[in-house]
Amino acid sequence: MSLRDQLKKANILSDKDSKRLAHEARVERTEKGREQLEAEAAARQKEIEGLTAKERERIRLEQEAADRQRKQREEMAAVHALLADAKKPGPGAVKFYFEAVDGTLPWLELAPREAQEVRAGQLCVVRGGPSGSHTYRLLPLDATRRVARLRPDAVVFAPRGVLV
Repeated sequence: MSLRDQLKKANILSDKDSKRLAHEARVERTEKGREQLEAEAAARQKEIEGLTAKERERIRLEQEAADRQRKQREEMAAVHALLADAKKPGPGAVKFYFEAVDGTLPWLELAPREAQEVRAGQLCVVRGGPSGSHTYRLLPLDATRRVARLRPDAVVFAPRGVLV
């Protein structure tokens, strides 16, 4: 059903006006000729295709941005889980001293095996609580690298060169 028929059915357009508009449309089609009408239709079609391509591109970019944000949120949640599940040090007979960012020298009581793994770079010391707290945990090197990408402030001690 054409727009003209819908307007006529809704009593917005009278029979006389409908016939006049139909006559004007026939006259316009006759004056323009088939080639010009086909060219106009092709131009309209090309314009519609261009608009839909732009819309598809916009939607694709929005979807990619949403995916990136979702992955970042998931990675941050995984990092928080790694920090929460990190091993508590000690108790042990070996005192392991390290320099904190604020210049203090905190120490951990570690088992001899833990101390050996920390010195070898297999375990790293991470902050278990909020920034500025002195709650420390031990985390394997691979997990520490993952934490260092998103939360470098949480990594308190790692042997030089292992997080590069």
